Amino acid sequence: MTVTYNSAATLQHFWHDWPADVCEWIVVDNASTDGSADMARSMGARVVQLDANVGFSAANNRGVEEAGGDVLGFLNPDIAPTREGIARLATRVTASSALVAPQLTNQDGSLQENGRGAPYPWRKLAHMFAPASKTNSRYVRHVDSGLERVVWVMGAAVFMSRDVFDAIGGWDEGYFIYYEDSDICLRALRVGVPTYVDGEVRWVHGWARETAKGGSLSIWKHEVRSGLRFYRHHFSCVMPLGSQARAMRSIERPQKGLWA
Repeated sequence: MTVTYNSAATLQHFWHDWPADVCEWIVVDNASTDGSADMARSMGARVVQLDANVGFSAANNRGVEEAGGDVLGFLNPDIAPTREGIARLATRVTASSALVAPQLTNQDGSLQENGRGAPYPWRKLAHMFAPASKTNSRYVRHVDSGLERVVWVMGAAVFMSRDVFDAIGGWDEGYFIYYEDSDICLRALRVGVPTYVDGEVRWVHGWARETAKGGSLSIWKHEVRSGLRFYRHHFSCVMPLGSQARAMRSIERPQKGLWA
Protein backbone atom coordinates (compact mmCIF):
# COMPACT_ATOMS: atom_id res chain seq x y z
CA MET A 1 0.00 0.00 0.00
CA THR A 2 1.02 3.58 -0.60
CA VAL A 3 0.33 6.82 1.26
CA THR A 4 0.00 9.86 -0.99
CA TYR A 5 -0.04 13.58 -0.40
CA ASN A 6 0.03 15.68 -3.57
CA SER A 7 1.84 12.82 -5.28
CA ALA A 8 0.09 12.64 -8.67
CA ALA A 9 3.20 13.35 -10.77
CA THR A 10 5.32 11.03 -8.62
CA LEU A 11 2.84 8.17 -9.01
CA GLN A 12 2.72 8.66 -12.75
CA HIS A 13 6.51 8.56 -12.98
CA PHE A 14 7.29 5.62 -10.66
CA TRP A 15 4.17 3.44 -10.75
CA HIS A 16 3.28 3.49 -14.45
CA ASP A 17 4.55 -0.10 -14.86
CA TRP A 18 3.54 -1.69 -11.56
CA PRO A 19 2.67 -5.42 -11.75
CA ALA A 20 -1.10 -5.24 -11.28
CA ASP A 21 -1.58 -9.00 -11.67
CA VAL A 22 0.70 -9.85 -8.72
CA CYS A 23 -0.86 -7.96 -5.83
CA GLU A 24 -3.55 -5.60 -4.65
CA TRP A 25 -2.46 -1.96 -4.52
CA ILE A 26 -4.18 0.22 -1.94
CA VAL A 27 -3.50 3.95 -2.01
CA VAL A 28 -4.44 6.01 1.04
CA ASP A 29 -4.64 9.64 0.02
CA ASN A 30 -4.07 12.26 2.70
CA ALA A 31 -6.46 14.92 1.32
CA SER A 32 -4.33 15.80 -1.72
CA THR A 33 -5.31 18.77 -3.85
CA ASP A 34 -3.43 17.76 -7.01
CA GLY A 35 -5.58 14.85 -8.18
CA SER A 36 -3.45 12.13 -6.57
CA ALA A 37 -6.51 10.00 -5.77
CA ASP A 38 -7.81 10.20 -9.33
CA MET A 39 -4.36 9.41 -10.70
CA ALA A 40 -4.08 6.34 -8.49
CA ARG A 41 -7.53 5.12 -9.53
CA SER A 42 -6.67 5.55 -13.20
CA MET A 43 -3.62 3.36 -12.62
CA GLY A 44 -5.63 0.55 -11.07
CA ALA A 45 -5.25 1.24 -7.35
CA ARG A 46 -8.01 0.88 -4.80
CA VAL A 47 -8.12 4.31 -3.20
CA VAL A 48 -9.00 5.25 0.36
CA GLN A 49 -9.55 9.00 0.22
CA LEU A 50 -9.22 10.77 3.57
CA ASP A 51 -10.78 14.13 4.43
CA ALA A 52 -7.64 15.40 6.19
CA ASN A 53 -3.91 14.81 6.19
CA VAL A 54 -3.51 12.40 9.10
CA GLY A 55 0.16 11.66 8.47
CA PHE A 56 2.11 8.65 7.24
CA SER A 57 1.59 6.25 10.14
CA ALA A 58 -2.14 6.75 10.60
CA ALA A 59 -2.74 6.52 6.85
CA ASN A 60 -0.81 3.25 6.65
CA ASN A 61 -2.89 1.80 9.48
CA ARG A 62 -6.06 2.90 7.70
CA GLY A 63 -4.87 1.11 4.58
CA VAL A 64 -4.25 -2.12 6.48
CA GLU A 65 -7.90 -2.09 7.54
CA GLU A 66 -8.82 -2.35 3.84
CA ALA A 67 -6.19 -4.93 2.87
CA GLY A 68 -7.20 -8.52 2.32
CA GLY A 69 -3.86 -10.32 2.13
CA ASP A 70 -1.63 -12.03 4.69
CA VAL A 71 1.44 -10.11 3.47
CA LEU A 72 1.60 -6.33 3.77
CA GLY A 73 3.94 -4.14 1.77
CA PHE A 74 4.33 -0.44 2.56
CA LEU A 75 5.73 1.43 -0.44
CA ASN A 76 6.21 5.15 -0.98
CA PRO A 77 4.90 6.93 -4.10
CA ASP A 78 8.49 7.33 -5.32
CA ILE A 79 9.26 3.59 -5.34
CA ALA A 80 9.28 1.56 -8.57
CA PRO A 81 8.32 -2.00 -7.55
CA THR A 82 8.97 -5.04 -9.73
CA ARG A 83 7.06 -8.28 -10.21
CA GLU A 84 9.99 -10.48 -9.17
CA GLY A 85 10.81 -8.30 -6.18
CA ILE A 86 7.29 -8.39 -4.79
CA ALA A 87 7.17 -12.17 -5.09
CA ARG A 88 10.57 -12.61 -3.45
CA LEU A 89 9.87 -10.29 -0.53
CA ALA A 90 6.44 -11.86 0.03
CA THR A 91 8.11 -15.26 0.16
CA ARG A 92 10.68 -13.97 2.63
CA VAL A 93 8.12 -12.65 5.11
CA THR A 94 5.94 -15.73 4.73
CA ALA A 95 8.85 -18.06 5.45
CA SER A 96 10.00 -16.15 8.53
CA SER A 97 8.56 -13.76 11.05
CA ALA A 98 10.52 -10.69 9.96
CA LEU A 99 10.42 -7.24 8.45
CA VAL A 100 12.12 -7.33 5.04
CA ALA A 101 13.06 -4.44 2.76
CA PRO A 102 14.54 -4.35 -0.73
CA GLN A 103 17.89 -2.70 -1.37
CA LEU A 104 16.91 0.70 -2.73
CA THR A 105 18.82 2.38 -5.52
CA ASN A 106 19.08 5.79 -7.11
CA GLN A 107 17.92 6.12 -10.68
CA ASP A 108 21.51 5.70 -11.89
CA GLY A 109 21.70 2.31 -10.16
CA SER A 110 23.89 3.36 -7.24
CA LEU A 111 22.87 1.91 -3.88
CA GLN A 112 21.02 3.91 -1.27
CA GLU A 113 21.62 3.56 2.45
CA ASN A 114 18.25 2.16 3.45
CA GLY A 115 19.70 -0.40 5.87
CA ARG A 116 20.72 1.21 9.17
CA GLY A 117 22.52 0.48 12.39
CA ALA A 118 21.46 1.55 15.86
CA PRO A 119 19.89 5.04 15.67
CA TYR A 120 21.97 6.73 18.35
CA PRO A 121 21.29 10.49 18.17
CA TRP A 122 24.96 11.34 17.56
CA ARG A 123 24.94 9.02 14.55
CA LYS A 124 21.81 10.60 13.14
CA LEU A 125 23.20 14.11 13.59
CA ALA A 126 26.46 13.14 11.92
CA HIS A 127 24.56 11.54 9.07
CA MET A 128 22.40 14.61 8.63
CA PHE A 129 25.13 17.23 8.78
CA ALA A 130 28.35 15.38 7.91
CA PRO A 131 27.35 12.62 5.47
CA ALA A 132 30.95 11.79 4.54
CA SER A 133 32.03 11.15 8.12
CA LYS A 134 33.41 7.89 9.52
CA THR A 135 30.37 7.68 11.79
CA ASN A 136 28.12 7.79 8.77
CA SER A 137 29.97 4.89 7.14
CA ARG A 138 29.33 2.77 10.22
CA TYR A 139 25.70 3.79 10.60
CA VAL A 140 24.36 3.22 7.09
CA ARG A 141 24.26 -0.08 5.22
CA HIS A 142 24.42 -0.90 1.51
CA VAL A 143 23.56 -4.56 0.90
CA ASP A 144 25.25 -5.75 -2.29
CA SER A 145 23.77 -9.24 -2.24
CA GLY A 146 22.03 -11.76 -0.06
CA LEU A 147 20.01 -11.15 3.07
CA GLU A 148 21.57 -8.95 5.74
CA ARG A 149 20.18 -8.25 9.17
CA VAL A 150 20.05 -4.59 10.20
CA VAL A 151 18.66 -2.68 13.17
CA TRP A 152 16.15 -0.72 11.08
CA VAL A 153 15.25 0.21 7.52
CA MET A 154 13.86 3.32 5.91
CA GLY A 155 10.08 3.17 5.65
CA ALA A 156 10.11 3.86 1.91
CA ALA A 157 9.62 0.13 1.23
CA VAL A 158 9.15 -2.57 3.86
CA PHE A 159 7.22 -5.85 3.91
CA MET A 160 5.84 -7.86 6.81
CA SER A 161 3.15 -10.42 7.49
CA ARG A 162 -0.17 -9.34 8.92
CA ASP A 163 0.60 -11.46 12.00
CA VAL A 164 3.82 -9.53 12.58
CA PHE A 165 2.05 -6.22 11.96
CA ASP A 166 -0.52 -7.12 14.62
CA ALA A 167 2.14 -8.34 17.06
CA ILE A 168 4.05 -5.07 16.72
CA GLY A 169 0.87 -3.02 17.04
CA GLY A 170 1.04 -1.40 13.62
CA TRP A 171 2.52 2.01 12.91
CA ASP A 172 2.63 4.40 15.85
CA GLU A 173 0.21 7.18 14.94
CA GLY A 174 2.00 9.57 17.27
CA TYR A 175 4.48 10.08 14.43
CA PHE A 176 3.03 12.29 11.72
CA ILE A 177 6.18 11.89 9.64
CA TYR A 178 9.82 10.94 10.37
CA TYR A 179 11.16 8.35 12.84
CA GLU A 180 8.16 6.07 12.38
CA ASP A 181 10.38 3.61 10.49
CA SER A 182 13.04 3.50 13.22
CA ASP A 183 10.26 3.08 15.77
CA ILE A 184 8.46 0.17 14.12
CA CYS A 185 11.70 -1.75 13.60
CA LEU A 186 12.80 -1.26 17.21
CA ARG A 187 9.37 -2.26 18.50
CA ALA A 188 9.70 -5.36 16.34
CA LEU A 189 13.11 -6.05 17.86
CA ARG A 190 11.60 -5.86 21.34
CA VAL A 191 9.27 -8.77 20.55
CA GLY A 192 11.95 -10.81 18.79
CA VAL A 193 11.12 -9.89 15.20
CA PRO A 194 14.25 -9.20 13.08
CA THR A 195 14.65 -6.72 10.23
CA TYR A 196 16.49 -7.56 7.00
CA VAL A 197 17.51 -5.96 3.73
CA ASP A 198 17.39 -8.29 0.73
CA GLY A 199 20.22 -7.29 -1.59
CA GLU A 200 18.83 -9.46 -4.38
CA VAL A 201 15.82 -7.14 -4.74
CA ARG A 202 16.76 -3.69 -6.02
CA TRP A 203 14.11 -1.03 -6.48
CA VAL A 204 14.55 2.53 -7.66
CA HIS A 205 13.64 5.12 -5.04
CA GLY A 206 13.25 8.83 -5.76
CA TRP A 207 14.10 9.75 -2.15
CA ALA A 208 12.62 13.25 -1.88
CA ARG A 209 13.40 13.82 1.81
CA GLU A 210 12.61 17.46 2.52
CA THR A 211 15.10 18.04 5.34
CA ALA A 212 17.95 16.91 3.09
CA LYS A 213 17.15 19.87 0.83
CA GLY A 214 16.91 22.40 3.65
CA GLY A 215 13.16 22.13 4.11
CA SER A 216 10.58 24.50 5.51
CA LEU A 217 10.15 25.37 9.18
CA SER A 218 7.09 23.10 9.41
CA ILE A 219 9.11 20.15 8.08
CA TRP A 220 11.80 20.70 10.71
CA LYS A 221 9.14 20.97 13.41
CA HIS A 222 7.93 17.49 12.42
CA GLU A 223 11.53 16.23 12.47
CA VAL A 224 12.23 17.59 15.95
CA ARG A 225 8.85 16.58 17.39
CA SER A 226 9.19 13.03 16.07
CA GLY A 227 12.78 12.79 17.27
CA LEU A 228 11.84 13.78 20.80
CA ARG A 229 9.03 11.22 20.82
CA PHE A 230 11.32 8.50 19.48
CA TYR A 231 14.08 8.98 22.05
CA ARG A 232 11.57 9.14 24.90
CA HIS A 233 10.18 5.77 23.81
CA HIS A 234 13.57 4.24 22.95
CA PHE A 235 15.83 5.59 25.69
CA SER A 236 18.28 2.73 25.07
CA CYS A 237 19.35 4.70 22.00
CA VAL A 238 20.37 7.61 24.26
CA MET A 239 21.85 5.48 27.05
CA PRO A 240 22.86 2.20 25.35
CA LEU A 241 21.94 -0.05 28.27
CA GLY A 242 19.48 -2.88 28.76
CA SER A 243 18.17 -5.69 26.59
CA GLN A 244 17.31 -3.57 23.55
CA ALA A 245 20.78 -2.01 23.48
CA ARG A 246 22.35 -5.47 23.77
CA ALA A 247 20.19 -6.70 20.91
CA MET A 248 21.27 -3.80 18.70
CA ARG A 249 24.93 -4.45 19.52
CA SER A 250 24.57 -8.13 18.70
CA ILE A 251 23.16 -7.25 15.27
CA GLU A 252 26.06 -4.90 14.58
CA ARG A 253 28.78 -7.15 16.02
CA PRO A 254 29.80 -8.74 12.70
CA GLN A 255 30.12 -5.23 11.29
CA LYS A 256 32.63 -2.52 12.13
CA GLY A 257 32.07 -0.09 14.96
CA LEU A 258 29.59 -0.86 17.72
CA TRP A 259 29.44 2.52 19.40
CA ALA A 260 30.42 5.04 16.77
